[in-house]
Amino acid sequence: MLIIEIILSRSVFISGNGVLKYFGLFLFVYVLVFIVFLIHRLLFTKPSIKLESDHIISTKLQKYDASQIECIYMNYRRIGFKRYGKRIVPMDLCFYFQKGQETEGVEAVREWAARNDKDIKHKFFQTLV
Repeated sequence: MLIIEIILSRSVFISGNGVLKYFGLFLFVYVLVFIVFLIHRLLFTKPSIKLESDHIISTKLQKYDASQIECIYMNYRRIGFKRYGKRIVPMDLCFYFQKGQETEGVEAVREWAARNDKDIKHKFFQTLV
């Protein structure tokens, strides 16, 4: 995306057309803001999911009942809750444990899954950004 940005900005700003220059400037600013937003989201958000007795509170503070969760995916340290009827795990239902909390956290997830009769699958899963 950054390479496309550089190529577009170079070709648009060198050309003498006024409308194309303003469109290129707008596109340049839009992509730059998008890249900064993605980097900020990646580095400064700390996802936390709360496991309650019969529901989950996601990182976006949405409440999902246990009846909406089909299964739990575990891939190394990454854990995701897959909803019924969805092919991929939404980003707000995917998280990592911090170092030192992995064993207690995995045990809490296993207890929640057993209490709500959910399968735990150890496999790769996709998330929606």
